[in-house]
Amino acid sequence: MSGTDNYWSRRMARQGLSRRRLLGGAATAGLGAAALGLVGCGDDDDDDDVAASPTQGGTGTTTSASPTTAASPTQAAKPKGGTVRFTSAGNTWDTFDLDRSRFTPVSALFGWTNLGVLQWDSYTKGVIGGGLAEKWEQPDPQTAVFTMRPNVFWHNKPPVNGRAATAEDVVKFIQRNVAGKTADGVDDPNFYRKSAFQTVDKVEAVDAKTVKVTFKRPDPFFQNVLAGAYTKVQAPEAVAAFEKDYANLKADLVIGTGAFVLTDFKAEGTLSLVRHEKFHTQVNWDGVKYLNLFTDQAAQQAAFEQKQLDTFAPNANAVAEDLLKRFEGKINETKSFSANPQAGTYYGGAAPWNNPNLIGAIFRALDRRALINSLLQGKGVLAGNNPPTQSAFAINEGELIKFPGYLEDRAADEAEAKKMWEAGGGPALGEIVVDIPDIWEGLYSGGSALITAQLKKVLGNNFTAKIEPYSTITGKIVKQGYGNGKNNIWYGWITEITDPEPSLLNYLTYNSKQPQFQSYGVKIDKVDQLTDSLVTEFDLAKRQETNKEVMRELLKAYGAGVPYSLVGLTRNMRWNYYHSAENAPFVTSHQAGTDAYFDQTDPTWQGRPA
Repeated sequence: MSGTDNYWSRRMARQGLSRRRLLGGAATAGLGAAALGLVGCGDDDDDDDVAASPTQGGTGTTTSASPTTAASPTQAAKPKGGTVRFTSAGNTWDTFDLDRSRFTPVSALFGWTNLGVLQWDSYTKGVIGGGLAEKWEQPDPQTAVFTMRPNVFWHNKPPVNGRAATAEDVVKFIQRNVAGKTADGVDDPNFYRKSAFQTVDKVEAVDAKTVKVTFKRPDPFFQNVLAGAYTKVQAPEAVAAFEKDYANLKADLVIGTGAFVLTDFKAEGTLSLVRHEKFHTQVNWDGVKYLNLFTDQAAQQAAFEQKQLDTFAPNANAVAEDLLKRFEGKINETKSFSANPQAGTYYGGAAPWNNPNLIGAIFRALDRRALINSLLQGKGVLAGNNPPTQSAFAINEGELIKFPGYLEDRAADEAEAKKMWEAGGGPALGEIVVDIPDIWEGLYSGGSALITAQLKKVLGNNFTAKIEPYSTITGKIVKQGYGNGKNNIWYGWITEITDPEPSLLNYLTYNSKQPQFQSYGVKIDKVDQLTDSLVTEFDLAKRQETNKEVMRELLKAYGAGVPYSLVGLTRNMRWNYYHSAENAPFVTSHQAGTDAYFDQTDPTWQGRPA
């Protein structure tokens, strides 16, 4: 069977969609920007391919799929004005201390409000550009020098009060993430990016505009780390003042140098932001507003039709087709993968889930195709730990469906799952609770019942769903609350993919020497060896092949504590007056402030409420 001759490729072909086109602009090869050089990119051609070109100062190459949106006018020609309106999910926040967060809504919010040292200028082309730093260079393999951008100012909120950003701000940001300690000197496991900063030996402000970083060893990925969705720089005096209060989630605690200023925040999902008038370049919108309609599709649709929302992603294909027909010529559609794959995790370092038979039984009992077909109405693809958004580093679908849990012969998967369950003593475990995130269940009504029914049907035990907020689930993950002597697992969206290349994430998640590994605890010696080699490898082609080997080993181990299942596909509807930033399955709010805009001369602008 060829790599494209399988169930889901055939299904997408019937729908008139290719797997590549469904990427919606996702990079088909990511990059670990070797040697901290400026990243080059390919030029768009007439199809979905972009020609490969070497990274400047590095050894890798990048290929990417072109965005599905039309080319925008130059920055100077983009009109200003209007407040864009989106929808958000309620109560999906952990902390406003971004260094200690891993909730996607928080990273999206900070994309509006805070600059990183660097940022992804384009995920689809593989371009990392300047944030707080306007340029960076590498005088030797273990030294990087960053030059601060002039005329960058913090938001005018106390205790920072609109002062100019300095090199010392970047130094303290890096030092805090290297240390992973709170102000009282206590190690905090919630510094989730700490491991990614451990190659830093020393960071210093050479002068007010220059930061010098010295590494313990050459690091192929430090540029990617600094451009990440969660590595936005917070003001040192704000951290000092608010560190103990960041969980209180007030707008006054969010102080950045980004394109927008957070002026109002309610945890149930209502947010307001206004343009940062001292931002270093043009910001096109006057403001950004979020309404709490994420799980109410009917209300979202009504608001979209009335232009109270500028975008809408219907779950039901029938709704999407109806909208496209009724508003033909007035709205447009793009398709993209979700940034957040679907999976669940457990701690596999202790009973009961340290038993490979039980791990494998759960992994094989989940019917991924049924979840895609029933809950997502076919809008999804099978995925392993390197999902389609990182496809150049992943085995192809034709190989994936030969692994247990993904077999086209569903009866074979179910029969083997039952055997493994019985061999591992599963029937004696009794009732097993499956935690389901409340917003996941809200969006996919009946999803929890489908999952528990699948598990009960195949394995025989009583699986009971418990609807929980994400904050509860995340807290249990960190404390090894799934498995580890407990009859408890969970399923839902996991943290979003933030980098077109999976090398660093695979190292941080699955290497047994890394702190994040303690949340999952399934040690695989070969994965340790492979991921050790990944983080010192500057050759992109070798990293691609090594990541595929990591994926194969994890599939053999039934996910190794993180049993991936699928990635959803989103049908995004937009009014024609709305010109978005690039369409990519990553957090792109940092791009939208300068790249997205309203064309108020477009006929569809008429009738939009102010």
